[in-house]
Amino acid sequence: MKTFSLTIMVVALTTFFSAFNVCQAQNPYGEVNFIKTLPNMSESFLIDMKTSKKLQNGRVANKTITSWQFYRRAYPRGSSMDYNYATLSVFPSGIEMKAEGTWDAPVRELSVKEISDYLTSLSNTRSVIATDLYTFKWGVGSNIIPGEYVQLNLVNAKKGSNDAYEKLLETLKPVVEECIKAGELKGFNVWKRTYATNVGGENDYTVTFTFATLDQALSWASGKTGMGDEYKKVYPKDDVANLNIKLNDLRDLVSQELWELVDITD
Repeated sequence: MKTFSLTIMVVALTTFFSAFNVCQAQNPYGEVNFIKTLPNMSESFLIDMKTSKKLQNGRVANKTITSWQFYRRAYPRGSSMDYNYATLSVFPSGIEMKAEGTWDAPVRELSVKEISDYLTSLSNTRSVIATDLYTFKWGVGSNIIPGEYVQLNLVNAKKGSNDAYEKLLETLKPVVEECIKAGELKGFNVWKRTYATNVGGENDYTVTFTFATLDQALSWASGKTGMGDEYKKVYPKDDVANLNIKLNDLRDLVSQELWELVDITD
């Protein structure tokens, strides 16, 4: 009886967390779920996320994903509060996203009651507003840890400018590395949108800056710190003002938000 019940839970969980049917890619995929907690359910939702982490650790162990990250929206742009949490699951390729049975082993690490309570509770504590899919392009710096912050820059490339925009971002690699050495940043990543649900407005890319502390993040966001000195160090014959002009010619900044990492797989 226990085996039968557990099988049902595995099927339910697989359906509950169904992934997109995508083709294999050379770069990793990042699946983002935008989440809104239901009224008076924030505490219960956070408890559910502890169970979710156990399951996601199992998916890391069986190499379905390389990482699962759980974020809280700290400073939204404007007054929109359509969602207040997000999860990021990083898949090595489309093969892992399409594979069946990837929840089997993680589910079996929990009791039937744990899984049953988890699924029942989760459906009553939150609503998934939308899911987006990104392809990882490149990044520099160290991994983020709980308590650190990410500035999300949602970017829409101007028509026909995607390649030029990506090439321009590539020139920032050595500049960002200098910023990391100076302790102003912890990391920098570029993701290209693969599947869009247009949460927060249309965008082709998400460009992220990672900070060790809130003070660092707010200082960067306010313009008190930036990459001007480091840009001049790497490109002594150029100026960061010219970089900004080039960026404005190639893209529009749709939105900018600050998120705090709450938890991550081990």
